[in-house]
Amino acid sequence: MDNFQKEIDERTNLTSSNKFELLLFRLGPATQGAESELYGINLFKLREIVPMPSLTKAAGMKPPMMGMVNIRGQVIPVIDLPALLGCEPSTGLNILLITEYARSTQAFAVESVDDIVRLDWSQVLAAENGVNSTYITSIARLDADKSSNRLALVLDVE
Repeated sequence: MDNFQKEIDERTNLTSSNKFELLLFRLGPATQGAESELYGINLFKLREIVPMPSLTKAAGMKPPMMGMVNIRGQVIPVIDLPALLGCEPSTGLNILLITEYARSTQAFAVESVDDIVRLDWSQVLAAENGVNSTYITSIARLDADKSSNRLALVLDVE
């Protein structure tokens, strides 16, 4: 029980230690035959992760909206995140990332979830150069080593 309490204390004190947690996920390759890019979302914006349920489509709904789901009595719109970012999932859209911010709840369909990493804010770089997406706000260096090529594109889902 002490380890569990210690982990809770660490999570609640992340901001005071200049750290944050990033959920890493994949959307599929951006081009045919390319490796699937690694994306990340700040864990504080995530409410839950669920397997892809059946969707209900509303009349006149246009992409990237996929439909709506009923999760625990709440109807939530589902957004096709790979389509929004120009990716093509090779194994399908298998997971929903349900986010909550500014009293708004929405779900993003993704191909797979990889990991949760704890990073220092100094490992996050501005994405203003070389990234052609309004949804990608930064690039996270996943290793503390500055020469590492292990990177994740960080999405701003707001």
